[in-house]
Amino acid sequence: MRKLAGRVLLLAGVGVLGYVGATQNAVRMQAAITENASVITQAALPPIEAAVSGRDVVATGLVTDQTELAVLEATFAGIEGVRTVDVSGVETLPVASPFAITAARNVDGETTLSGAIPTQATRDELAGLAGDTAAGLILSAGVPDRDWAGVVAQGLSALALLKSGEVTVSDQSVVLSGLAASPTERDAAHAHLDALPDGYSLSREIEVEDDGTPLRLSLSLNDGAVEARGKFPADLEASEVAQQFSGADYSGIAQATISAADPQWPIMTRTAMSALAELVEGSLTIDGSDATLTGSGTPEGIARAAATIAGLPDAFTSITDLRLWDDGTPNTLTMNWDGATATASGKYPANFILNGPDGATLEDTGTNSFIDDEANAFAANANAGVAALGVMTSGTLVATETSITLTGEAASPRVSAALDDALSGVAEGTEISRDVTYLDDGSPAAWSLIYDAATGAIINGRLPNGLDTSTVEQTLGVAQLAGTAATAFEDDDIGSSLESLEILSGYLSEVETISYLKDSNGSALDLVLSPGVNVDLVATELAERLPGDVSLSLIVMDPPPENGTTRTNALSGLDEIFSNGYWLPSLSFTADVVECDAQTLKVFERGEIGFLSSSARFNATSTGAVNALAAVALACVDAGLTLEVGGHTDSTGSVLANEVLSANRANSVRTALIERGVPADAMTAFGYGQTEPVGDNGTAEGRAANRRTDITWFAAGAADNQ
Repeated sequence: MRKLAGRVLLLAGVGVLGYVGATQNAVRMQAAITENASVITQAALPPIEAAVSGRDVVATGLVTDQTELAVLEATFAGIEGVRTVDVSGVETLPVASPFAITAARNVDGETTLSGAIPTQATRDELAGLAGDTAAGLILSAGVPDRDWAGVVAQGLSALALLKSGEVTVSDQSVVLSGLAASPTERDAAHAHLDALPDGYSLSREIEVEDDGTPLRLSLSLNDGAVEARGKFPADLEASEVAQQFSGADYSGIAQATISAADPQWPIMTRTAMSALAELVEGSLTIDGSDATLTGSGTPEGIARAAATIAGLPDAFTSITDLRLWDDGTPNTLTMNWDGATATASGKYPANFILNGPDGATLEDTGTNSFIDDEANAFAANANAGVAALGVMTSGTLVATETSITLTGEAASPRVSAALDDALSGVAEGTEISRDVTYLDDGSPAAWSLIYDAATGAIINGRLPNGLDTSTVEQTLGVAQLAGTAATAFEDDDIGSSLESLEILSGYLSEVETISYLKDSNGSALDLVLSPGVNVDLVATELAERLPGDVSLSLIVMDPPPENGTTRTNALSGLDEIFSNGYWLPSLSFTADVVECDAQTLKVFERGEIGFLSSSARFNATSTGAVNALAAVALACVDAGLTLEVGGHTDSTGSVLANEVLSANRANSVRTALIERGVPADAMTAFGYGQTEPVGDNGTAEGRAANRRTDITWFAAGAADNQ
């Protein structure tokens, strides 16, 4: 707060600037008044501005109270030549009661200030301690004493030692609270506020992140399990125990939030843990700067552990008690084999190197002892046993220095000789036990495949080695084979089976049943064709295409099913009804032009309507597609739609011949649909010849695409259907 005496002294200073005579002209008088007013405003705190017009002065700005306002007005009025002084634009500082300021520090070290300050000088001082947030402090009247600003500075110095917290100075009351990293920082913050001016009270509530107890570690390694307890600094994560020892339980380690006072403590602890990791079992204790390592391990592990612990920094002391490890059990190899992966376990001599069966994946959980197999008996028996296990389909080997036990399965009795050869190199006096079950009696493959359009495919018998049911399914094009098929391990002659099945896959939509029998004497194929299928065409094609060792017979289903008989087709998955001498899919859809087009497209995606070369006769595999098209046509015509069958050819041959051929083919389709119950008056047929290609007639693929049958649907009464 400014004092009245300050304004009086300022007024006296203004007097020495000289007298402005009444005889001076108005311009010089205004300039002199302006100069004197500037001296007053430059010395004012808070800042004051003055505007001079002739002999009149208008002041704006801030003062601390009414007394200072009166002094300011008198000071301006005391300038020689001033006629009027207007101080209505000068505001009086607000009175803060209590006169308080609060500083808050967050965990990022940022400090924010809020509250009142007595002077601009105080703001500048606090800005040096707390940064830009001092700009938001409110210049106010009501400060309790001259010591107040210094007490605030003490509070900020104490707050700066905390990780987070708050200090409030309200009149002559100081409250400090927050979180310190350790008792050391807490006590230092206390010290900054121990000496407050007389009349000031103090309240402190500071918590600490760390209890101040020494850093420590107790680590035990037993049977591969690791348990840890202790206290780690912030610069050593407890999870590093698990990084050193996979699966270690480190939940018993307290994690401090402050770093180690000695930066070498984490280095020492990591080094000591690395030393323990070299042992089979043991314990590590670290208390402050003392490390004790005890345990047992391999000779190499003990040497590495001792060398590692010897590398501790000079400031730390270490005690070691290390010895060789052995459990006293005999050397034993146990290996399980599934035909692809060998899983080994046990205890082996120090100089033994484990191998798995040739080409196998080896998973080994065994351990080596520290005693060599000087007589080489264990290695001889283990290697012979592994070789014998490898010629088996699956099984288990148990080998020691004096015995071999083999149990499991082998393909056939022929494997017995291979087992004898593998076991010929065992150590002298070794006791050998074999309990092997043979999966196959050695007879040749003989199997059957039965397919029924209503029930699907069944496979039984013994497949040749190298052929499985999955391959048969994929080749024939059926979803899933029922039945049980074994493997004739001694017979790997697949012969013409896959070739025959692949050929048959193109005729599945045309057959009722297939009986395929295969043995060492050849193959027999018996087909029953669906009603309506051209038996002569199918017989001719299959006779030309099937391998020569296939004996073929085929007939059309006779007698056919009764009209109205239903079934689910195993190949298409569609329900079917026998109608007018044909199996027609039972379809359910809302028949309009769009949906009828979509259903027709589905038919042609499942199978094409093909013709013999240069002929209007259907080829051998078109009956199923025509039946499916008839089912769509019946539903759509029943809804009032009509259709056009359009025949198309490629550009091979003359234009006229192609028009005739396409018309004949279109009429063949129309006739076939009529035979299946589609009303004749709902259909027209037209041959477009080569006029509407959809592919490039310059390529075989394009010409094939152009040789097609199109179905065009028309709504009831549509003018297009002419």
